[in-house]
Amino acid sequence: MGRTFRTATAYTATLRTITFRTILVALAMTALLHPLQVSAQGASCSDAVQMFHQRLWAEAASAFDACEQHNPGKTDALLYRGKSLINLQKFDDAAVVLRSYAQSHPGSDDAAYLLAYISFRQDKPQESLGLFAQATKLKPPSANDLTIAALDYVLLKDYSDAAHYLDLSLKMNPDDVEARYHLGRVRYQQNQFDLAISAFEEVLMREPKNVKAQDNLGLSLEAKNRIDPAIAAYKKAIELDQAAAVHSEQPYLNLGSLLAKSSRFDEAIPLLARASEIAPDEFKVHYELGRAYFDSNRFDAACQQAEVAVKLDPKDSSGHYLLGRIYQRLGQKDLAKEQFQETSQLMRDKDSHSPGGMASGTDVHKQNSHETDSHQ
Repeated sequence: MGRTFRTATAYTATLRTITFRTILVALAMTALLHPLQVSAQGASCSDAVQMFHQRLWAEAASAFDACEQHNPGKTDALLYRGKSLINLQKFDDAAVVLRSYAQSHPGSDDAAYLLAYISFRQDKPQESLGLFAQATKLKPPSANDLTIAALDYVLLKDYSDAAHYLDLSLKMNPDDVEARYHLGRVRYQQNQFDLAISAFEEVLMREPKNVKAQDNLGLSLEAKNRIDPAIAAYKKAIELDQAAAVHSEQPYLNLGSLLAKSSRFDEAIPLLARASEIAPDEFKVHYELGRAYFDSNRFDAACQQAEVAVKLDPKDSSGHYLLGRIYQRLGQKDLAKEQFQETSQLMRDKDSHSPGGMASGTDVHKQNSHETDSHQ
């Protein structure tokens, strides 16, 4: 279960960025489909509309503010100021503006769904779902609205409801590759790996250069113990990443970790080193690289990576345990003892907050088995 937990953490950390691209386009398209009720308010309003259509978000936000001053509460200026602020990722400001708009336009389903989206982006999934429920009373949700509700459930780790809403979204818009990607991720978290594989393959049929779908196809194949196809999928993801403008550490990390488990260290270490170059501030890449060095008896290099990992995430017991083992091999017994004590303390703290409390009996000697299955 270590792999599923770590992958879920990485997934939820990137949810909002992934979704933002879809929402940005949706907001712009809404503006094209529904002309603003501000045309009669003078040059500032006309300029604001033009700036919004040109995606000059900061300028549009200021211009809509000026437009609102001409006739407070009587136009859609605040609505589109809120949309501009969302596209600038100024969610707190956007929420204030949209709440003000909703007070004077209580029947605005647009504002209602946007407020639900803002709460999602603010990592308030329960609040977002409440706002979503209120918005549905004004207008049935769109496919995109259903996707946001699904991702709220992902943040709550309610994968069953997340899958339900993603299925509904895809029935309305089967061509939404991001919704299908998220469905694949949810199926993976549910250990429904065949369904996950099907979802990622469907994404790749529509977007053959989609790095994240190709990489997650590899994860799903690996989970099925289809090692050779998984390796091929990871290699394809790396090939796609190398041609991309922005790089992801994930395919290098996943392939490197898999090869290291088979003691193919000469292949694994360069991949993990590349992952650490792409994401130098990520605990996981330094941990896996340090572990690969340790398992191949390169203890000085292992020590360097493990020390970085511990600094990046001092609350992760596996990093301290690995560093303790490395210090043991280097003959630094006092430093090793400190790391093992820290490992024990962190695990006791974790047990004390778990439903079973200290009765679980976890101790540092169990850390080795935890470490064995903790690949992402």
